[in-house]
Amino acid sequence: MSTLLALWEKLPSGLRNSVKALPGSEWLKVRVAGTPKHPPIASGERRAVVYLPTWARWDVMRQRPQYLLAAFAAAGYDVYFVDPRESKARIQDGVRIVTSIRQVPAGGVILYVHFAPLRHMFERFNDALVVYDLLDDLSIYDSSEEGLPKERRVTAHHPHVMKEATVVTVSNEVLLERHQAERDDLILVPNGVDVARFSRREPRPVDLAEQDPDRPVIGYHGAIAEWFDFDLLTSVATARPDWDFVLVGPVDPAVADQAAALERLPNVRLLGERPSGEMPAYVQAFDVGAIWFQVNTMTEGVTPLKMYEFLAAGVPCVSTPLPACVAEAAVATAADLDGFVDALEEALSQAPGEASQSAQDEIARLHSWESHLQPVLDRLAAEGLDRSR
Repeated sequence: MSTLLALWEKLPSGLRNSVKALPGSEWLKVRVAGTPKHPPIASGERRAVVYLPTWARWDVMRQRPQYLLAAFAAAGYDVYFVDPRESKARIQDGVRIVTSIRQVPAGGVILYVHFAPLRHMFERFNDALVVYDLLDDLSIYDSSEEGLPKERRVTAHHPHVMKEATVVTVSNEVLLERHQAERDDLILVPNGVDVARFSRREPRPVDLAEQDPDRPVIGYHGAIAEWFDFDLLTSVATARPDWDFVLVGPVDPAVADQAAALERLPNVRLLGERPSGEMPAYVQAFDVGAIWFQVNTMTEGVTPLKMYEFLAAGVPCVSTPLPACVAEAAVATAADLDGFVDALEEALSQAPGEASQSAQDEIARLHSWESHLQPVLDRLAAEGLDRSR
């Protein structure tokens, strides 16, 4: 537990979804004493999928874990999202959001894990199966773990979880190549998108309601952290004072000075974090969606969810040349000022909604979370570990 708390305190706020811990270590005080609310699951009965507590919240900056858990629920699994910060248990998107491990089955569960130090909690469950999901390159933890003893770092726990897990998944081809020497049965589960959620038309957000219609909005949503390319955005915003640049998402304190410098530009607005349920409305208010990520070892293993969310909303997308974005034909990529400005101009020249329906249909066919999860369900079924018999 001390390892988790130490990592929490050092993680960038962008990485931990800008969720502040409760006073002390309350969020980590996972209650495991006493009799579980549900009895152990007998062999052959429905299996439950359990998400152990991390920095993630169900309704704050919804990302890959939440979407995959919802896909498990849609496939017929009982899904439990454990979050001691919740005031009471509730059900949302088919997922049971509970406040304590005592509210989940004690045995026969499938643990969905993306943070290796949680391995110390596996023993709390009888005969648990583990789906270990590699979301990003492990170097994403480097800065947050500075000063920690080697044995308490994510990289110390990772090899053990790789061996112990029933199923190991990776989010893109880059991570597949980097980790396939550790295990030869990795499953590629690319990021997806909830097309219905982002294509359903929403009212324009209040803080963008008075936007000058003659000034295009170049939008971004997500964490603003060490991987953000502040120099590129500053250069583009300076070069095109007739465009407005809107950023929706939390700012990591480590980059607060750079973010403040951005906000001093007359055509850049930082709106801060907004509830996950409001993000489709913001995305639909953008004329172009931009991904301002530096390209380096950390980000080469990233497949931005926002890329698919922009496209699902019928919003053109321009990105720095991340491998995942370069591979997506519908996304324009550029590495420097001139190239990025040209790509944005080209995107703005498209008629509103041009080809958006065909793009949405293609995204729905190729990138639904349910279809991406299917190989994992097939693997579990092949090993006799399916949800029911």
